[in-house]
Amino acid sequence: MKRDFVTIDDLSDSALASLMDLADRIRSNLRGHAADLPGYLMGSLFLEPSTRTRLSFEASMLRLGGRVITSSDPDTSSSVKGETLADTIRIVDSYVDVTVLRHPCAGAARLAARLARGPVINAGDGSHEHPSQTLCDLYTLRSERGPIAAQTVVLYGDLRYGRTVHSLARALVRFGARVLAIADGGLSLPEFVVDDLAGRPGCGIREVRINDMEDVFRRRGVEALLIAPEVTLPPAVGAAPLELNLRDQKVHAIYVTRLQKERLRGEAHGTSLPILDHRFLRSPTFSDSIVLHPLPRVGEIARELDTDPRAAYFRQAALGVPIRMALLLWCCGMVDLGAKAAPPARLEACTGGACANLGCITVKEEPGFAEVGRDSDGRLRCLFCEERVSEPSGS
Repeated sequence: MKRDFVTIDDLSDSALASLMDLADRIRSNLRGHAADLPGYLMGSLFLEPSTRTRLSFEASMLRLGGRVITSSDPDTSSSVKGETLADTIRIVDSYVDVTVLRHPCAGAARLAARLARGPVINAGDGSHEHPSQTLCDLYTLRSERGPIAAQTVVLYGDLRYGRTVHSLARALVRFGARVLAIADGGLSLPEFVVDDLAGRPGCGIREVRINDMEDVFRRRGVEALLIAPEVTLPPAVGAAPLELNLRDQKVHAIYVTRLQKERLRGEAHGTSLPILDHRFLRSPTFSDSIVLHPLPRVGEIARELDTDPRAAYFRQAALGVPIRMALLLWCCGMVDLGAKAAPPARLEACTGGACANLGCITVKEEPGFAEVGRDSDGRLRCLFCEERVSEPSGS
């Protein structure tokens, strides 16, 4: 059976835990796995800029004894000539044993997985998801702070276009963590992520307002989403946000994302949140918080934090190698994670409607692949990018 990794939900909770256990064993002897994938060839197909993800995947394959062929400059790929992703994938898949794909369109990895005979790993598809980064994030949280279920994690910055947090929020909820999503103005978690979280059994979401941290956020009335097990949340009262006294709580990690300027599509967004610096972390709420960032950073974190032991973002990047080595071993069929079925599909396939998201692969390149499904609330969504689809006329 082909083992694709398109979304974080392609692996069950127990499989994710087993993958991190395997990464621990690999990490203890990073140079001792050169005989694990001899003769295997990985296609590194990056049709969007990347440094850490591409190099960590390539380093992972090389450390496992495999080899790599790469296309890392979108301007020199055949896509410039008008070749579709579908044709590119069919060709690359015929050359390699596993394909790692980054693409600017949402849903591109799912399309690739449909077409490729070998496994496909999603290394980021537009503003949709980045599940292998979430593996790295979860692994860092567990390595630095212990069991994920006991943690409170703040997602901070551009949460609309920052694809890493779309995958991470889903994974944290599955493990029972408490998530506080604090977004820059107009850049809150997208509807498809919030709706998906709200539809997960036992998950509760509350709109909250933080008024007791003016010294940290430099203003009152900071709006956020609190996502946690429903049984731990106060009851919602009307439509007004709940007052959240954050000063009385401890945050285990702050996950910062940069403003994704390349995805704003002409939208104007100002930065409304202060940068992370020593002043920010001086608050008792954040005094023990580790700081994570998928990188690159472009001013969200002060460089003065680089030597602070709470700054975990460089350690986080380094942990991308053992966890991606573990992922490659699983995708290539070399290990069994001892897990039962993955979580149920988010969307139930149905007929009718078509995606109108201009950033979706089915609109931009492959309209013939357009498919829709219904979410847990009966709304039509694209099976590739998960954005809402209008009900067909006459329905």
